[in-house]
Amino acid sequence: MSIKIRMRGKSKGGVAEVKALIKHPMESGVRMNKKTGKPFPALFIDTVKVSVNGAEAIDSQWSGAVSANPYMAIKVKANAGDKVSIMITDNNGASGESDIILK
Repeated sequence: MSIKIRMRGKSKGGVAEVKALIKHPMESGVRMNKKTGKPFPALFIDTVKVSVNGAEAIDSQWSGAVSANPYMAIKVKANAGDKVSIMITDNNGASGESDIILK
């Protein structure tokens, strides 16, 4: 499964605000299936990495406590024309990557 990421971003005064919408079900592993009585298997994003022009800016670990289809907004040091990339992996090994050139 590939994780889909939609991104936007623009820089002002050397600081870029980057917004990302991530399409992912984010199951914690404790919600019960009413038909079977068993919990849905855990499926959540566990690693999010953000880089600017190839240099790592953010490395974060997430858990099942994050809502489905999470929205993320961050600020990083970057100028117009810089490339910002987001790389995501989940606990089952699926991954996704997206990048933008800042305006």
